[in-house]
Amino acid sequence: MSKNYLNWAVLGCAAIAKSSVIPGIQKAANARLYAISSRGASAKLTEFKEKFNPVKAYTSYDELLEDPEFDAVYIPLPNSLHYEWTIKAAEKKKHVLCEKPLGISAREVEEMFEAARSNGVVLMEAFAYRQSPLTKKVKELVDDGVVGRLKYIDSHFCINLRNRDDIRYKKELGGGATYDVGCYNLNVIRYITGKEPLAIYATGEIGPASGVDESSCIMLEFDNDVKATSYSSFSAAFRSEYTVMGDEGVIHVPAVYNQSGEIKITIRNAEGSREMLINCPDNYMLEIEQFGRCILNGEEPLISFEDSYNNAKVIDKALEQIFRKDKLEK
Repeated sequence: MSKNYLNWAVLGCAAIAKSSVIPGIQKAANARLYAISSRGASAKLTEFKEKFNPVKAYTSYDELLEDPEFDAVYIPLPNSLHYEWTIKAAEKKKHVLCEKPLGISAREVEEMFEAARSNGVVLMEAFAYRQSPLTKKVKELVDDGVVGRLKYIDSHFCINLRNRDDIRYKKELGGGATYDVGCYNLNVIRYITGKEPLAIYATGEIGPASGVDESSCIMLEFDNDVKATSYSSFSAAFRSEYTVMGDEGVIHVPAVYNQSGEIKITIRNAEGSREMLINCPDNYMLEIEQFGRCILNGEEPLISFEDSYNNAKVIDKALEQIFRKDKLEK
């Protein structure tokens, strides 16, 4: 590719696109917002046009994908639609950045990547927090032995989602706490350990009206006696933080996953207790720039197929246990 930037399209007028990803595209050095789309001439599409001033706006997802002038598409649609529209975009030779969770099963993830490979395009799951200097620093500290031998990771991501009409309560749209926020816990646990779990034990709360997991508690066992717990919920007080424990120390990360600015973590070991400030720019801008380098310069996607596939496998196994237990109790 001869140019030094990508033309981006956004498939859908979702809240995450408005608040985070489109601003990230506009800040990125190697990106230009080219087009946005909606299903029909919606008020949201008008709002997005006025706010972000794209070159083009479409009232059809299919019509958008026919446009030859853009290179990459960001997909922030409901979880159940990721599979369909990622494959459609790949078949139109568009590179795809798709919101997490990439698919609502490991099988979907595998087929989405196969569509990307067979069409010669790049696909990456949008876990923007992994681009952050904060996430990378915590991993570096653990790998450097600051906490000694790793023993346990405890990760929480809870939101008090009072609006029962929210799509995250819709089973047919791939709703549920584990897909929405628990996926972060599981991803960061797997990233820091650098391994896949040998055993998974999961329980949760299935909403009688929603039919989705409104909370989940998932325990993971790794080799070398490493354990981890993920807790996610739609009905608990807001909490977004994780703690890494070793046999010689602890690192506490009291940060929202995609927070920017100066973030303070606490490290406690034999040398005492200290705080470390880490300056974090906009993760979404970093994600857009990194994805752009994959297309323009041949860099490897930060979130690989194996990473996305293995995270989906853990979620599959956990949800299977949660729903089976709920069924037996009825």
